Amino acid sequence: KKFALIFSTKHNVVYLTGEKMNRVLKSVKINSVRIDGDTQSRVDIDVNWVNSMVDDIKNEISYDPIEARYDGVHYWLSDGFHRYLANKQIGVKEINVAYLPGTQLDAQIDSYSANSKHGKPRTKADKQKAVEKALAHPQLQDKSNYEIAKICMVSQTFVAAVRDPSKKKKQAENIEKHYKNKIATEETTSSTSSENATTRESTYENCGPDDDELKANELALQADQDAMYKLLEADDALATAHEEIKRLNYLNAQLEIRINGLMNEKNEAIKMVKKLQKENDKLKAK
Repeated sequence: KKFALIFSTKHNVVYLTGEKMNRVLKSVKINSVRIDGDTQSRVDIDVNWVNSMVDDIKNEISYDPIEARYDGVHYWLSDGFHRYLANKQIGVKEINVAYLPGTQLDAQIDSYSANSKHGKPRTKADKQKAVEKALAHPQLQDKSNYEIAKICMVSQTFVAAVRDPSKKKKQAENIEKHYKNKIATEETTSSTSSENATTRESTYENCGPDDDELKANELALQADQDAMYKLLEADDALATAHEEIKRLNYLNAQLEIRINGLMNEKNEAIKMVKKLQKENDKLKAK
């Protein structure tokens, strides 16, 4: 739950705990909610998403209240444009608003992080628009990348790339370099594994995986994980990251199976060596 109810009256509810601390929930006339204050940070409104909400509301499925800033006259909508439009479409006269006192400018700042944790996920273009608006906002122009990233709920590297497009190119070059190093590591690991396999076939004492081979496998896995984190920070490309995560999971499973198999081979080989050593000692004793 985003809100924790502390007390209620006939007209409003004050929420004093949870993510939306100190917000007041009030049913207000929907026409008194202002949506023309440049407080929408998405690139586009998804009509299909609105229509889906309309169907849900008709089937008595409830949504969280919309969020706004109230300046004493107007409620400036900052989060919940799809919800607002769905209620407007079915002719709702009043709508629940969770609001804080504040100005239109405050509502604009609130909107830069809207839907970062709930609702329709933001696209990369949505995040970029939010960051661009934050960088141009009169109250935020002196803020650091860290502060803008916190306000917009994105990474610092993403803000840096939006603020200075040349850094985005550098980030892409770093990712490409990292992947080349990863591929080279994998090739080295494969070569090392092949050489060690030949050595194990020639002698019982070395039939298990050596420390270098196990370390190479660990390094290859770490390289993949590092590449994934840098990809997420540089591009916020969730779809690409999802595919990368699936690939890493598959590779990790393969490595675990291989390592377990090698360890089993090593244990069996050690047992065999010990057995042969005992037989050899018996022969020498005779």
